[in-house]
Amino acid sequence: MNTHKLKFTLLQQEIINLLSIKTGTKLNQRRISILLKVSPTAVSKSLIKLKNHKIIQLEKDKFSKILSISLNFENPKVQYLKRIENIKMIYESELAEFLYESFPGSRIILFGSYSRGEDTITSDVDIAIVKSKEKNINLIKYEEMLERKINLNFYKDLNKLDINLKANIERGIDL
Repeated sequence: MNTHKLKFTLLQQEIINLLSIKTGTKLNQRRISILLKVSPTAVSKSLIKLKNHKIIQLEKDKFSKILSISLNFENPKVQYLKRIENIKMIYESELAEFLYESFPGSRIILFGSYSRGEDTITSDVDIAIVKSKEKNINLIKYEEMLERKINLNFYKDLNKLDINLKANIERGIDL
């Protein structure tokens, strides 16, 4: 008996990742299979377990009868999973590493909706760069990987900021 088995298969994890990136859009089984380059049957089988664990919600279009699939944010665990996926993508894309190389000695904080797992396909990624001079860097490669616009916000000292902005940044995640 394998007691160290993951809860979800790799395909189910890929579906969660895809739905995290595409939050705010409804995908159907066929579109998911095309984007992940797997068979619709494999996607169908994977969706059953995700539905049973209340990770996804399925809605049938009244006219076309096509099932649309999205993350189930009524389940509090889903927001945690999305938050983890977002942070994972920041590191797997090597954005965090690139920012540390571009702004050595700076504190780099991911904040806003993306850091909380509340972002949608139209959201951006807010990153605070503390104690660094502002400079333009090319983020297009990372924006394409994350499918989000990246906003770098430069601050000399967090203590000199508006109290609400400071609190929002400090609730963020140090990269």
